Amino acid sequence: MPDLLTLLYAEPVITFAYVVFGLVGFGSTLVSAPLLAHLLPVSTVVPTLALTDMAASWSNGWRLSEHVARRELWRLVPWLCAGSALGAWLLFTLPVRLLMPLLGAFVVLYALRGLRQPAAAPRGELDARWAWWYGSTGGVFSALFGAGGWVYSIYLLRRLDDVQQIRATQTAVLMFSSVIRVALFLLAGRLLDPELLWLVLCLLPAVALGLWIGHHVSLRLNRQRFLQLLHGVLLLTGSSLLLRSLL
Repeated sequence: MPDLLTLLYAEPVITFAYVVFGLVGFGSTLVSAPLLAHLLPVSTVVPTLALTDMAASWSNGWRLSEHVARRELWRLVPWLCAGSALGAWLLFTLPVRLLMPLLGAFVVLYALRGLRQPAAAPRGELDARWAWWYGSTGGVFSALFGAGGWVYSIYLLRRLDDVQQIRATQTAVLMFSSVIRVALFLLAGRLLDPELLWLVLCLLPAVALGLWIGHHVSLRLNRQRFLQLLHGVLLLTGSSLLLRSLL
């Protein structure tokens, strides 16, 4: 069982992270990982968040399933799987920490551009044939950093108009991505520690509370507010990557 100090610190962090997830459909790992790493070893934080992300994405996925743009989902998923396989290979062969600050800088710049022009990216601007690029790139980043959600979000923002459709489809894509991440950690033997599994069980109520808050707040958002919030989360995501590269 995790000690009381760990839970008193981790529970509010996880709640906030999954409020973000409930609002925009991604970002929980990159919000919470740098904060949890101050108290827990990274070797515990990353697989723990892989499991909580899987629970959150599947829970959200069932609730939002009626809003999923299935055509866009099936365009992305095959390329996501291919990208995840490539990312897993890179994870075990390259010093990926060298890539993290570059990725973080790119996301920050993209978010700042979006915050200056929050009404940008209307539906239909991006051709569906680009799904191979966004799906595979998101899969690579998911396997490497647990940070592929923002890539799928960029694609969906430029393909869909409805906020609920964007969130639901984003969550559905992450359902597949999270299963692949958990399978990778399982094959690497990272999920066999009973202490880690106890920690995950203790954090699940915080996950559920965060999702509930995020979902109910999101119902009040129009597209303009949603875009502003989404680019704010992207800014936080990029900054988090830059911070993680320095730790």
